[in-house]
Amino acid sequence: MGSVSLHNINKSFKAVDVIHDVALEIEDGEFCVLIGPSGSGKSTLLRIIAGLEEVTTGTVSINGKDVTELPPKQRDIAMVFQTYALYPQMTVAENMGFALKLAGMPKAQIAEKVRQTARMLELEPLLERLPKALSGGQRQRVSMGRAIVRDPSVFLFDEPLSNLDAKLRVQVRGEIADLHRRLGTTSIYVTHDQVEAMTLGQKIVVLRDGRVEQAGPPLTLYNDPINTFVASFLGTPSINLIEACVEMRGGEAAARLPDGALLPLGSGHDCREGQAILYGIRPEHVGIVAGGQEGGITATIHAVENTGSDMVILSDAQGFRVSAAFKEQRPLEPGQTVTLIPDHSKVRVFDAGSGKRIRRHENS
Repeated sequence: MGSVSLHNINKSFKAVDVIHDVALEIEDGEFCVLIGPSGSGKSTLLRIIAGLEEVTTGTVSINGKDVTELPPKQRDIAMVFQTYALYPQMTVAENMGFALKLAGMPKAQIAEKVRQTARMLELEPLLERLPKALSGGQRQRVSMGRAIVRDPSVFLFDEPLSNLDAKLRVQVRGEIADLHRRLGTTSIYVTHDQVEAMTLGQKIVVLRDGRVEQAGPPLTLYNDPINTFVASFLGTPSINLIEACVEMRGGEAAARLPDGALLPLGSGHDCREGQAILYGIRPEHVGIVAGGQEGGITATIHAVENTGSDMVILSDAQGFRVSAAFKEQRPLEPGQTVTLIPDHSKVRVFDAGSGKRIRRHENS
């Protein structure tokens, strides 16, 4: 069992407060991703869970036991670092079994656990090699294997893919997901990469300036962000956030955009006449037709990004930019005038001042 509970965690380095009253529950067997920009406190929070940083106030519990004052070796955790942290003079087998050797486990038992883990990670042909003879992806798998052989209650991953190239990142990311499915061990994973967060996490915790902005399942955060920070941080291409003003028409709210377009927001939004808002629509929820047309946003394409499987259109309207994304290929090119048609059911409305989400009334 490996549940993790953080109770009102605060951390200060002298006069600088870096973690602010963080409370978080991670269930046994859950894969939880801590994500945020540089300086958001995600790595500090992971190190607090590991026991590598002391808390200023608050408590850390693992399996229902208060471990706040315990050293790392007594917390039943194993950590995978971004720098691999392998001993260069030891073979792969020796690196993987070193912690078990320090714990006094018999040699035969160590060898068997190393072999089992190496088989799982497809490292068997590499057991007698030194780290310098391995690729970056192989070194990271050895680092993961060293954690797995210890059979901990909790795995902690500190940006483990940041030193790999793009192709290897995808491969090793898949291996980490597969390992979690097979082992079912509670995992806490730090990254700044929202693709890693969305594909790996069962729970995502978005951090900013040492505070939890929002926590929940990936698609909940993606589709139901609490504010513009969360909405912008998750999703590639990023959500369109267009400055607008609310106009009430027959009891229903509409958004007046800078180019004069009036787009419906639907009934039930807690908006008021003249309120400054940010009209949020994700690129994949923007339709596009050639030429001008009523009921949409007239814009001029200024760039077309075509990856083969995806197509992203960047366009200029009067006073703002809008991006649209498609899976199918379309005969569109820079300089072309188009009409962008948002899916009104997918619009997210935010207060322009606070950035907080303006929601519909529950009965709407």
